Amino acid sequence: MLESFAEFFADNIWLAVILISLIPTLEGRIALPFALSVSLLENNTLPPYLALICAFVGSVLPALPVVLATRKIKNRFFTGFVQERYMNKVNKLSTQKSTFKKLALLCGFVAIPLPMTGVWSGSVVAGCTNLKIWQSLVAIAIGSLISCSIILGVCLLFAGSELVILYISVGLLALFAIYELVVRLIKKKSKRDSI
Repeated sequence: MLESFAEFFADNIWLAVILISLIPTLEGRIALPFALSVSLLENNTLPPYLALICAFVGSVLPALPVVLATRKIKNRFFTGFVQERYMNKVNKLSTQKSTFKKLALLCGFVAIPLPMTGVWSGSVVAGCTNLKIWQSLVAIAIGSLISCSIILGVCLLFAGSELVILYISVGLLALFAIYELVVRLIKKKSKRDSI
């Protein structure tokens, strides 16, 4: 599948990196190892600085629409899984008195290159807080830049292993999805048993 995707975008790898970065949970975690993978792209790999720019731009593009949409529908949107997942983050941000601390927490949340963190998740959290939109976007952008830089650093540190890093990242996403599914099923079963 990755090979056919790489062939389709052979002349425009930068566009492929931006498109991958736009996808929730994938973002720069998958886009950067893809952009630098010699074994996957052969001579079409992007230079590290261009891969970083494309992954950053692609991951930050959805921030404003997600923040605005979340603010518009947050009362109806936050039920069930979404509420369980993000309300503790929203409450943690909301209890901070200092705007700087709120922004630092939001930036740190986005900067961690793990599943269920990142620009999309940070944008949902930011949309549920009382932070100004421009402040949220700046914190999210800085967090995304840090996250992309961490992934780029790992790829450069283990040069030649980008495809392995890509598969490890995909594997972590799959494991996290399985874990979330199992936890939800257990909670649902225990809730049904208690009734």
